Amino acid sequence: MRLIPILTAALVLGVLYMLILERDTLLAFARGDEVDVAEVLDGPARSNEKDEVEPVAIADASAARDRPAVRVIARASTAAEVDSAVVLRGETAAVRQVDVRAETTGTIVSDPLRKGAEVKAGDLLCRIDPGTRGVSLDEALARLAEAESRVPEAAARLSEAEAALPAARARIAEAQAAVPAAEAQLAEARASVPAAEARLKEARARVPEAEARLVEAEARVPEAQARLAEAAAGISASEARLAEAQAAIPTAEARLSEALANIPAAEARLAEAQAGIPTSEARLAEARAAIPTSEALLAEAMTSIPTAEARLAEALAAIPTAEARLEEALAAIPTAEARLEEARAAVPAAEARLREARAAVPAAEARLREAEANVPAARARLAEAEARIPEAEARVDEAEARIEEAKINLNAAERLSQDGFASQTRLANARAAASSAQAQAQAAQSQLKSAIAGVESAKSAVAGALAGVETARSQLENARAAVETALSQVAAAKAGVQSAMGQVAGAKAGVQSAKGQVESVKTQVQSARGAVENAKTQVQSAKGQVESAKAGVQSALGQVESAKAAVQSAKGQIESARAGVQSAKGQVESAKAGVQSARSSIEGAKAIEQSAKSQVQNAAAGVQTAKSQVENAQAGVESALSAIEGARAAVQSATSGVEGAKAAVVSAESQLEGAEAGIESARAGIQNAKSGIQSAEAGVATARKEIERLDIHAPFDGLLESDTAELGALLQPGGLCATILQLDPIKLVGFVPETELSRVAVGARAAARLADGTAVSGTVDFLSRSADATTRTFRVEVAVPNPSLGIRDGQTAEILIEADGQPAHLLPQSALTLNDDGVLGVRVVDEASAAKFISVELLRDTADGVWLTGLPDTANVILVGQEYVTDGVPVEPSFEEVLQ
Repeated sequence: MRLIPILTAALVLGVLYMLILERDTLLAFARGDEVDVAEVLDGPARSNEKDEVEPVAIADASAARDRPAVRVIARASTAAEVDSAVVLRGETAAVRQVDVRAETTGTIVSDPLRKGAEVKAGDLLCRIDPGTRGVSLDEALARLAEAESRVPEAAARLSEAEAALPAARARIAEAQAAVPAAEAQLAEARASVPAAEARLKEARARVPEAEARLVEAEARVPEAQARLAEAAAGISASEARLAEAQAAIPTAEARLSEALANIPAAEARLAEAQAGIPTSEARLAEARAAIPTSEALLAEAMTSIPTAEARLAEALAAIPTAEARLEEALAAIPTAEARLEEARAAVPAAEARLREARAAVPAAEARLREAEANVPAARARLAEAEARIPEAEARVDEAEARIEEAKINLNAAERLSQDGFASQTRLANARAAASSAQAQAQAAQSQLKSAIAGVESAKSAVAGALAGVETARSQLENARAAVETALSQVAAAKAGVQSAMGQVAGAKAGVQSAKGQVESVKTQVQSARGAVENAKTQVQSAKGQVESAKAGVQSALGQVESAKAAVQSAKGQIESARAGVQSAKGQVESAKAGVQSARSSIEGAKAIEQSAKSQVQNAAAGVQTAKSQVENAQAGVESALSAIEGARAAVQSATSGVEGAKAAVVSAESQLEGAEAGIESARAGIQNAKSGIQSAEAGVATARKEIERLDIHAPFDGLLESDTAELGALLQPGGLCATILQLDPIKLVGFVPETELSRVAVGARAAARLADGTAVSGTVDFLSRSADATTRTFRVEVAVPNPSLGIRDGQTAEILIEADGQPAHLLPQSALTLNDDGVLGVRVVDEASAAKFISVELLRDTADGVWLTGLPDTANVILVGQEYVTDGVPVEPSFEEVLQ
């Protein structure tokens, strides 16, 4: 039975040998040529000689042409423009296919959906039991609310600290500005001490001078009183003379009447006139005797004028000094009042600082209590965060143990799969479990890191709380120091007020003393001027008395001459009587002149008396002035002593002011440092609050994300390829919930060779025929730019509508992708042949009626034939017999169109 297959195989091999290797011999035999049978039979043994024989046969072209033509059947083919297409083998693929997996751990509480069911995007696939996740979310929200509530408080503290910073800087500037003023006041106070001591020396030097003036003024009083008595005696003498002169007037008038009435009795009157001559002479002698007395009074009055003028000059010279002292004292009052106002103005500011400092103490104490109250909460959070670390570490250990277990299971599954004892499903489950264990380990590591970060955050919160306590204590100490500083400033301000009031009182006392000195000097000036006027009045009175005495002398001489004339008149009778009348008239006038003279004497005496009284009063006023000067000098000494004491007190006050200003600078600087520390603490509090908010928000987001992960939804519209997880099943992170396919549109996936890559473009039309004969069409929507490393082909995808979902994933398809059209020939597939090099082509009849091989490229295979390119536009293609000829062999074609 085995012999027949062997013989059949040998026969087939012989036929193939003859057809392939001895084709020319068979052709010659078919033409009736003689054939060397031995050569044919020895062909296999002589195969090595073929290479030498064949070139000779090819080279002998004339011999080939001399052969008889081989009959063949040919077709006169003309090229036609055809649509070119790239033909690929591929398969259908879903547009989307995803394994929906769990991201958290829990038990399924939803009813399962069965495979093949249609789902929409967002449809619920699996629901996991939430467990305690809602409580965790509430706890995270509470922490977030607590963290957010701390931000306004921290911001308020920061605002408060920033608001305190300008005040602290202003206090530093104020305190630093107060230091030069206090030092200037100290220098001024120290400079005023020598001036006060000089004033004391000057005031003490004025006391003996004032006492000497008092002794001089007291010595002038008796002299003035003596002059007053002398003036009173002169008044009595002048009044007597006045009475005498007044008494002479009636006599003279009687005489005139008598002379007028008794002109005839002129002689009698002559005798009487003669008798009056001695009286007139006596009066003349009396008037002449009064002249030396009047001249002596005049000399005395003129002698007193230089003394009075000297006193007036002395008093006038003392006025500028007294006025200068008055101006100095008046000028000192505004300075003292300004210092008093400055000191009084400093008191409210110091009291305001004291109130501000005292008001800051409760706030600082409240901050201290608040900061101390924050410490237990921060420590409790630290303890809570530290308590979470063991749990996180336990979860890490548990996850690592699960990883080891999953690795063991995976290794076992891989070994069983290699041996064929485990299914791919079990291997995939083992890999999924390994991935889930690694995801759990990463989640546990992240929880551990979060717990450690929480511990660090809690530690920073504790440190921040302790720093807040220290800051609050520092603020409290600063507030108390500010209170002490404010108290010292208030005390210094009040001391400055007292010192300024003393300076004002001293300045006013100096003004009063200067005014007293000015008034005293002015009184001395008035007294001296009165003395000068009195002296001048006495001179005028004395001159009047001298003139009166001279007039009396003249009157007496006139009376004598009148008497003599009366005698001569009487002798001359009528003339004498008239002369007597004239004489009597002259006597009357003389008597009246005597009256006037006596009156002027009385006036002069009264003036002397007034002058004497004025001198007595001036002397008494000089005594009072001298006493006032002594008292003023003593008051000046007291004022100078009080000025020295005030200057020394001002030095002490200015020294304390300088020290207080420097202490205020130090206190203000410490307040500034405290304010800056408060700002840093408040900023740290804000950062801690913000970090707490971020941590709480992360916790809330984690809790919400964990709750969101409980519901597993369909990511897109599609069909379930598998049942969803069963009710009650336990899912781990990475556990499979369902597999979803999206088949509309569906993809046709093929691979384009490098030679066809340039003919394919995205957006080109494409068609495909499935294995069941279904024809579909679509467009190219993807062409890979990276070749497959193994096949060196490029992935191409064609999108095909599939609204009925009739095309399934994984069906075989023959894909045609439209390319640019080109000229081609439609020929039977049997016309194709291979040359000796294995190149695909056809044999044509050339112009010399010889066979010629032309390589072609297959464009498309159809039921009517194949479309080929590479031929000329017109060609006579051998359809039958092409296997029996070679290039250059003469042929005798029979064209297909003629045969038909």
